[in-house]
Order: sequence, then structure tokens, then C-alpha cells
Amino acid sequence: MKFQFDNFSHLLNMDGHGAYVWAAVAVTVLLMTWLIINPLLQRRDVFEEIAREVSREQLRQDASREGA
Repeated sequence: MKFQFDNFSHLLNMDGHGAYVWAAVAVTVLLMTWLIINPLLQRRDVFEEIAREVSREQLRQDASREGA
């Protein structure tokens, strides 16, 4: 089996194009990671907000029962 690059240094350099290639790879990985993590964080925030709303509504209902 013949590899494209002789050693790790050649792999990183890629005949002078390595900086562009690895910068593109880094940006892609960061964006893909953000696209996975951000919705998970937003989902958690939405669930916390729903829990607060349910708690407030329960307090309102309890207060209205006591006052009636």
C-alpha cells in the first residue's frame, strides 16, 4: 500500500497548501460541533422554562383554591 504522504510533516504541509486545508478542517469541525451542542443547550433551557411555568401555574392554582 502506498500512502499519499511520506511522513507526518508532509501530511501537515501538503505541498504548501496545508495551512488552508487544516484551517478549513478546523472551521468545519468547530461549526459541526456548534451545530450539535447549541440545540442541546437550547433544549435544556426550554425544559427549564417549561418547568418554571408549570411551577408558577401550580402556585396560582393553589392560591386561587385557598382564596375561594
